Amino acid sequence: MNTATVVKELGVSRRTLMRWVNQLDMQLEKNELGHYQFTEEDVKRLKQVQQQTASTENQPSTQKPIKTEQRTGTAKITPTYDSSKMKVLNDRIDELERKIRSKADDVVSYQVLQHRKEMEELLAKISSLEEKVAELEQNQQKREHVKDNVLVFDQSPAPKKTKRKNLISSIFSF
Repeated sequence: MNTATVVKELGVSRRTLMRWVNQLDMQLEKNELGHYQFTEEDVKRLKQVQQQTASTENQPSTQKPIKTEQRTGTAKITPTYDSSKMKVLNDRIDELERKIRSKADDVVSYQVLQHRKEMEELLAKISSLEEKVAELEQNQQKREHVKDNVLVFDQSPAPKKTKRKNLISSIFSF
């Protein structure tokens, strides 16, 4: 039988069953998946344990509970600290807080300086780019002005057309 079947038959939890197996040091076989396999003898032995456990629980206890008197009242809280030590601790805490604030201020100042430096570098790049754009615009205007003044006669003929003419004339010339 497997564990689930034995648990149902005995009416106990799996944990209780495994506790009994460990207490009795039972050597059980395992299947290929590693699950315990119980024989009929194992189940009979476990039923005996269950009956013994049930019989001890049903027996009345021979000891009488000890009566305790209820105490009434409130607890009085008294400070148990030395005021001079508390003052020293408070002074140390104040000093540490001051140092932390100082460090935080230093960090913020450093960050502001870094940001300012980065902004100045970016502004320098922007101004150099503006100068280059202005220079390119001037060059573009000069080229347009030169193109307007070019005469038609000043242009040279395309070389491809002359080659074609020479080729055609050489074919018909023989």
